[in-house]
Formats: sequence, structure tokens, C-alpha cells
Amino acid sequence: MIIRRIIKHLITGSMAQKAAFPAHSLHAIEQAIHEAEAKHAGQVRFAVEASLDFAALWRNQTASERAIDMFSQLRVWDTEHNNGVLIYLLLADRDVEIIADRGIHAKLGKAGWKEFVLKWNRHFGWAILKLG
Repeated sequence: MIIRRIIKHLITGSMAQKAAFPAHSLHAIEQAIHEAEAKHAGQVRFAVEASLDFAALWRNQTASERAIDMFSQLRVWDTEHNNGVLIYLLLADRDVEIIADRGIHAKLGKAGWKEFVLKWNRHFGWAILKLG
């Protein structure tokens, strides 16, 4: 299983990322985030990686673990009200992770996250978001 994942990550390069998210798509996402942030106090970051490096694969780092690393590296937690949110995509694993700071968790609660995930899955037709 780990060998299959390593091979998948090695063959998924930056071209896959550019194909999945060309410049106009990234611009549209940026605009949507900007418009959404104007309606609430939360701060949203969007990060896409085509694949993990070999060291991360060797450690069998999950997309969720990598998202938490990115949350820290991008300083998404560094907001006045602890209301940062990271939407992280790892293309090689076909995984989406949403990491939210404690201010968001306190406001939404478990029921709020469940509703969010159900709306996301219904809207996009994806069953990829899950509750931990």
C-alpha cells in the first residue's frame, strides 16, 4: 500500500497541479475567499499541493497531518480572534482537509461542523469531507 502511494506521489507533479488549478481558477478562488471574508470575521487560506516529498511519504504522513503542518507554516493560526481556516488539497491522495482554529470550533461546535460537511458534500457532489 505504501509503495503504491509513493509511486502515485512521485508521478503527480506540478503539471498536475497546474492542470487542476490553472491561473484563472486560482484567481476565482481568491476572489471567492475575498468576498466571503467580507461577510464574516473568519480568515480563510487555500493551499494546494500536487504531492508530498519522499521524506514525508516514507514517514507515511497523511494529508491531515500535512494540512496541520501547513496550517502552522502559513501561520493561519495567527489571527486576532483565533478564527483562521485552512482549506488544503493534496492532489496525489485526492484528499481535502479543512483545518480551523479554536475560535471557529468554539463558534460552530460539532453540530455546526456536521451541517457544514453535509452542505459541502451536497453542493459539490463529493463525499470526501468527513468529520474526524
